[in-house]
Amino acid sequence: MNLCEKKIDAKFDEVIELFQGNEKNQYGIIYGNNIVVFIKAGLQSSCYGYENKYAKIGRLLNEKHGCSIISSSNPLGYHTDFSGSMHFIRDYAIKQNLEDYKVYYIGHSNGGSLGIINSYHFSEIKKLVCINSPLMINPHLLIQGIKEFNGEKMYLVYGSKDPSFNLINPYSELESEKVEFVRVYNADHNFSENLDFFIHLPGILLFGDELNCNNIKVHQ
Repeated sequence: MNLCEKKIDAKFDEVIELFQGNEKNQYGIIYGNNIVVFIKAGLQSSCYGYENKYAKIGRLLNEKHGCSIISSSNPLGYHTDFSGSMHFIRDYAIKQNLEDYKVYYIGHSNGGSLGIINSYHFSEIKKLVCINSPLMINPHLLIQGIKEFNGEKMYLVYGSKDPSFNLINPYSELESEKVEFVRVYNADHNFSENLDFFIHLPGILLFGDELNCNNIKVHQ
């Protein structure tokens, strides 16, 4: 059995629903250590995602690395109160007595864009994996977010079949030791034929987990 065939139990320890301003948010939680992996779903997706993909990512990272997982729904897209989610994470860290916690951010599509645009406002966000964030929407905000990023590493991941793949070159001048574009060949916007790889990709980039998957190539 290779890496991408492992079966993952897609369950959160707890799911909390609450109103934050005009937004009814849903947070899936897996309890763990002071590395808090914050997953932001694509637009109008639940905290579970298609075929429980965000729950599977969270469970996999928790089992391998002991991380805390907070996976958020995304009902409002660019109108999201991003600071509300960060306050939720801070409250979680206080309640769990997690000293010196840090946040690793994972976002898909609009969820990735939200991370790029907002992360530099929050020093606790150290690493990001932003997957197929649309480069044609709010490019000025994306460029500002990339330039102002002051964490450890931002991975901007694009499948070769995603509409934004051919727009990478104008942004590539923004690459640095902290900002890296990752090209994944034979993958579309939703990784519809490579969903197992999508689930393992954050661990590969954030923690250096082994890459062993058929029919897909990654170029960094």
